[in-house]
Amino acid sequence: MIRPEMKVSELLEQHPELLEVLIEASPAFAKLKNPLLRRTMPRLVSLAQAARIGGLEPAALVERLNRALGGEEAEPPSQAPAGNESRVGSSPPPWLTAPVGAHLDVRPILEAGGEPFGKIMAAARTVSPGERLVLEVLFEPLPLYRTLAKQGFAGWCEQLEQEHYRAHFYRLPGAAGARSAPRAGGLGDADWSGYQAEVFLEENLEPPLPMMRVLEALARLVAAQRLLVHHVRRPVHLLARLEQEGHPYALRELGPGQVELMIEKGS
Repeated sequence: MIRPEMKVSELLEQHPELLEVLIEASPAFAKLKNPLLRRTMPRLVSLAQAARIGGLEPAALVERLNRALGGEEAEPPSQAPAGNESRVGSSPPPWLTAPVGAHLDVRPILEAGGEPFGKIMAAARTVSPGERLVLEVLFEPLPLYRTLAKQGFAGWCEQLEQEHYRAHFYRLPGAAGARSAPRAGGLGDADWSGYQAEVFLEENLEPPLPMMRVLEALARLVAAQRLLVHHVRRPVHLLARLEQEGHPYALRELGPGQVELMIEKGS
């Protein structure tokens, strides 16, 4: 059964025939019809979040998808975390006049079917307390509100055109997650020979098995110990999880199908 927390990418991988159902539900999903742009909606976006992007009630969209599959009606969606609620249309916050520490336009990346999460998090790490990170995006980046809140950011978003949103993230002075705190993704030039555990992931592993293997191995370590992961692709979902839980990491791409990830277990 399809549930609100299911990712859009996961839905289309398992049930490509539901693409037309999504498009019929809201014109906002029409871009998914183009194979090149199908990854425009980040792989972190759940159906509940996508429904809000498309101006729909999450329960109604999920029920519609389940009906199209001939399955049971979906259970009522759990209350979305407050950090992921839409900011578009709300009153501009007083910090909107704060200086801009970083300005990033990720629309070209999204339009090319890329994943800008890594660039966004790298830009966020350059923003000092009292400064803003400004993002130009194709839609409201709902998942980023909660992710960046864990690093001391408050968020707000405005819609400029149909597919042009400007998201503002203000790093609160003295908030947890500011530059003085340990930063996920901040290993820099990691010592790739210094680690306490190692994980090899095969090409044919179905999600979420790769992430589960890594997190299980990481759970067996103590703080400051390191895990070397041999992956076949850039693990976008895993990187988001590491950012949220405060585990610093470094990643290097050695060639097609060869990615290494060094993770240091956070405290």
